[in-house]
Amino acid sequence: MDAKLYDELWRVEQDHWWFRARRHIVWSLVGRYVGGPPNRRLQICELGCGTGGNLAAVADQHDVVGVECSPHALDYAQRRLGNRVRRGSLPDDIDLPSDSFDVVLLTDVLEHIEDDAGSARTALRLVRPGGIVVATVPAYQWLYSPRDAHHHHFRRYGKRRFGALWTAPNTQTLLLSHYNALLFAPAAVVRLASKLSSPREAAGDLRIPPRPLNGLLAHVMRSEANLLGRMPMPFGLSLVAVVRKRLCASTSSRVAA
Repeated sequence: MDAKLYDELWRVEQDHWWFRARRHIVWSLVGRYVGGPPNRRLQICELGCGTGGNLAAVADQHDVVGVECSPHALDYAQRRLGNRVRRGSLPDDIDLPSDSFDVVLLTDVLEHIEDDAGSARTALRLVRPGGIVVATVPAYQWLYSPRDAHHHHFRRYGKRRFGALWTAPNTQTLLLSHYNALLFAPAAVVRLASKLSSPREAAGDLRIPPRPLNGLLAHVMRSEANLLGRMPMPFGLSLVAVVRKRLCASTSSRVAA
C-alpha cells in the first residue's frame, strides 16, 4: 500500500470500530481453537502486520513476531513492538524457521498479494504441527470498489476460492465462514454507491465516526465472535478461516460454518 495509507492506519486502527471488532473476533477465535492449557504463553507470528496494532494488543501475554514488507509501516510497527517486527515479504522472502509458531495470522493480507496460494503455503510452513493459521479477507468480487483499488487489492474472495487455499494434505479447516454479516446491507450499499463516485471521492480517508456511533458499530460487529462456528453465516463483508496443521500428514478435511 502507499505510505499515506499506512499513515491512515496508524492514526485510526486503535480506535476505529472496524479494527477494534476485527481484533476481538480474531483473538476470540485464537482462544477457542488454539488448544492446549488455558492462558498458556503462545508463539504468535503475524505476516503483513502493518503498523502493529493486532500484535500490540497481546504482546504482553504472548511472544509475538511481526513481518512487514513496507519500510513505512515497519517503522510504525517498531515504535510499538521494537525488534519483534522485522522486514519480510510474502510469499517467499520470510526468514523465519518452519514449524515454530502456535499461531500465524494473515489479517486482510492475501488480497494484497498476487500469489495468494504461495502465501498461504508459507503461513502453513511456519505454524508448528497442532498449531493454527487464522486468516481474514474481504468477501465478494462484485463488491470490488474504488477503495479496493486504492488499497491495491488484487481481488476480493468468494468462499470457495478462499477455502481452496487451505487444502494441503496436512491441514484441517476448523472454520470457514463469512463474518461482519449484521452490517452487511448498509455497507454493501455504500460500496456499490462508491462505484458511481469519482475515484478520488470514493477512496476517501478512513475516519473514526462520532464516539457513540463508533462504539455501537464496534459492539454490533464484535458480537459475531460468539456466533462464528456455532451458527451458519451465509453472507458477510469478510471471510475468516481457521486452519490447523495436523500432527502428521493425512487427507485434509473441512468443517465450514
